[in-house]
Amino acid sequence: MAIISFDRDAVIDFAPEYNGNRESDAPCVVRLKFVPYSRVQHYSRLIAAKAKGSADSAKIAEVTQDVQKKQFVENVESISGYFLGGREVKNSEEFYDTADTDLILEVIRAMESQSKLSEGQIKN
Repeated sequence: MAIISFDRDAVIDFAPEYNGNRESDAPCVVRLKFVPYSRVQHYSRLIAAKAKGSADSAKIAEVTQDVQKKQFVENVESISGYFLGGREVKNSEEFYDTADTDLILEVIRAMESQSKLSEGQIKN
């Protein structure tokens, strides 16, 4: 069986499984780009460069979180069906800053994993 991957510039509509979202009549959909392993390594190198020489675990954790947010914001184009205080949030940065940890981690795992992304891909 052939392996078919995603073009790193293609935007994919992904419905997270979080809290039964995929079964909803109006699911939350995250439009994101696939992040191939080479790009994941790029983000890892950013963490290493920014934390270089630091033995402070709090500093390393802060750098890691900053780079993770950068990866998220750079690769999430938009969101639909996510509401905060009665208004729809469409901006990736605001989504990252307000969504549940499990939801954010699911989206990050999907953008880094072809199989996870395929599972939640909205079919046209």
